[in-house]
Parts: sequence; structure tokens; C-alpha cells
Amino acid sequence: MAATVLAAAFWLMAWQLAAVAIGQKLFLVGPVEVCRTLVRLMGTGQFWATVSFSTGRIVGGFALGLAAGTALAGLAAAVPFVAVLLRVPMVTVRSIPVASFIVLALVWLRSAGNLAVFISFLIVLPVVYTNVLKGLSGVDGQLLEMARVFRFTRWGKVKNLYIPAAWPYFDAAARVSVGLCWKSGVAAEVIGITAGSIGEQLYDAKLLFDTAGLLAWTAVIVALSLVFEKVFLRFLAALRKVLFRVTGPVTAPAGGVPEAVGLSEVTMAYGGQVVLARCTVRFPKARPTCVMAPSGRGKTTLLRVLLGLAQPQAGRADTGGAAIAAAFQEDRLLDWLSARDNVRLVCGAGQEALNAAFEAVGLTAADADKRADELSGGQRRRVAVLRAVLADGAGAVVLDEPFKGLDDAARARTAAFVKARCAGRPLAVVTHEEQDAALLDAQVVRLPCPGGADPKVPPA
Repeated sequence: MAATVLAAAFWLMAWQLAAVAIGQKLFLVGPVEVCRTLVRLMGTGQFWATVSFSTGRIVGGFALGLAAGTALAGLAAAVPFVAVLLRVPMVTVRSIPVASFIVLALVWLRSAGNLAVFISFLIVLPVVYTNVLKGLSGVDGQLLEMARVFRFTRWGKVKNLYIPAAWPYFDAAARVSVGLCWKSGVAAEVIGITAGSIGEQLYDAKLLFDTAGLLAWTAVIVALSLVFEKVFLRFLAALRKVLFRVTGPVTAPAGGVPEAVGLSEVTMAYGGQVVLARCTVRFPKARPTCVMAPSGRGKTTLLRVLLGLAQPQAGRADTGGAAIAAAFQEDRLLDWLSARDNVRLVCGAGQEALNAAFEAVGLTAADADKRADELSGGQRRRVAVLRAVLADGAGAVVLDEPFKGLDDAARARTAAFVKARCAGRPLAVVTHEEQDAALLDAQVVRLPCPGGADPKVPPA
């Protein structure tokens, strides 16, 4: 801070010395003269009326551009044809010089009074649209699958996946646009000689060779831009807190608990290689089931078919209409949320109940309050398991390598919690470890399934 003040003082002093050395107020006046002029202007009612006029229109154009750019980006992300349709006009608006738009606007608009609104809007619109669309297009596909499995509502997906994905791009676009809207808006007022505006005052100062007035109004523009930027960034920070806050589950209602879930005569192939061949397997609610097989023999594929994330070439998944919660091979946590909020998205349990659940798998309340991206691999794994086991309305649970990365003590605690909380529900666990089956007191199914064929492409 001190260094900044000293640097500013240095340049003000250099400016004053240069003005004294030149000695011609027509060419350059010093900061002292500019301050005197500014104080004189601020003492008049016309000054404040002028500031209000320009600020209202420039900020209004900025707000309209921000809102329209965001809305159109959302529409384009949802309907690809809209993105194709808008590509040409957005590139055109971004490429044409501001001065050209100002001249055209003077022809189109009946009055120059709203010129700053139109130009600010036009400058902000493509910047926001392009950035937000890029963010919305980059939503992690694995997180979308997670949301599908946990039955996120449409608003739940928008609020917890699409908005966080687009937010960094929206924030960057908004920060850039704040400065652009003031520059373009004032330029429009100068060229259009908009009555009662800051641009008109700049134009008049130029005609009268009033260098002090010109620099004073320039200082006003800089100050207004900086103040508006500070206020707007505070608003963005507050808005982010509201949008990223988790207030409870975002899942749709689910069915009951089936007697069993499983696959019936399922054949699944990728790129001509069969990974499941006429596979029939049942996961009853009476006892947990561990699915074991060497890598690449279809364990994860089996779970994906069961969850409805993959469509088999033959056969079907039998779920009895029940909702199935899952812990995937990847943790698929929302890194911008706390560990607790990752669970609260699908679980309506109270604070004490959640703390007890975290403690049961060896995680403290402090761990639960950390952002997911601050957790270790083993901690993240346990949060993913908690989310699956505690999910509201889940009639069955499937866990893909749920205990990987855990030491023996954490593995035993987590397995005991899973066994207790999933009692009375079908539980399917994919694992490479024999000890997992022992910890869960589970029956073991080894792939390939009984009756399976050799892993070759079936005849056409």
C-alpha cells in the first residue's frame, strides 16, 4: 500500500513539474489546477445531474448486456441450433469498431439520449455471451452422470453443476466488461454530443480549449468506473455465496426397496470386444454382494448397465423401479463445495446425524467443513461412499472400489458403516480385495457370469 501511494505521489509530482516547465495551460495543466476545476464543478447542481445522466445509461446498458448475454448463452447451451444461429451476429458485433456502431446508432435511434445505453449493451453482450457459453459447454460429463444417478432436479443441475462451471467465465467477462462499457458509453456520448451527458461536457471542453475541464471530466470518468467496479464486484461476491449455498437435497422423489436388483442376459461390447456376455446376476437385499474379476472383465460395465448409464446390446437391467445410489470408481465430488455439502445435496439428515456419519468413517467435523478439493484421496473416497449410502430414497446401493486408498483401520470402519446402513437394501460392491467381502459378510460373484460366452464379438 505504501509503495502504491509513493508511486502515485511521484507521478503527480512529475505531472505538476511538466506543466510548470511547459507553462502553457492550453497544452497541459497540472494536477493542482485540475483539482481546483473539479471542486468548482462539484459545487454545481449541473455536475451531479450530468453524472447521474451518464451513469444511469451506461450502467443500464451494462446490466442489459450482462443479462442478455447470460440468457442467450444458456439458451445456446440448451439448444445447439441457437448457438449456430448466433455465431455470425456475435462475431460481427465483436469485430466491428465501436465508432461504426455509434454512427449507425445515430441513424437508427430517434434520440441520442439512449445512445450510451445501446452502445454499452452492444459492447458487453458478445463478451458475456462467448465466455458464459464456453463455461456451460465445459460441464464435466462425469458429474452429469452423477447427477442423473442421484436424481438431481432440473434446477438442482443448473444451480449445482452449470452455474459453478460457468461462473469463472462469467466473472472474467463481467470484470472486463465493466471497463469497456464506460469507455464505449462515454465515446458514444462524445460522438453523438448527447445533451446533458459527460460526453457533451468533454466535447464542449475541447471546443473551448478548456484543458483543465477536459482533464477534470476525464478524472470523473475514471473515478466513476472504479467505484462502479468495486460496487459491482462486491455484488458478484454476494451473489456467488447465494448461488453456491446448499440448503438441502436437490433430488427428486424415489421409489421403495426392491427384493433384489440385477441384470438379465446382458451382453455388452465396446469396439467389437465383448465385456459382458449373456450375464445374469442378482443382488438380493438379504445380503451384500461383492463382484470380483480381473481388470477389464466387465465389473464397472455391469454397474453402469445397472445404473442405466450404459445400454446393453442385449438383455436388460432389473431394478424394480427403485432408485439406486452409487459411489463411482472416480469420487465425482463437487470440488467447490464442502465435504458436508456434497452429502447434503442428496441427504436431508440434520447436522448432528451427518457429523455422526462422518465420525463413523473416521472423518472429523473439521474434515466435513473442508472444501472437497482440500481433502486427501482417502478422505474424498469416504465422502463419496457416505453420499451413496446416505442418499435419500435410494432403494439399492452400488459401490465401485469403495475402499481403495484406505488403510486397514479406515477400511474396517467404513465397511462396518456401509454394512450397517445398507442392511435391508440390495448392496453391490465391486472390489479386487477378498478382505472386503469378509468385512461386509458378503456373497461373492465372480465374472464372467455363469453361462457367459468367450469374450468375442457375437455373430451378426
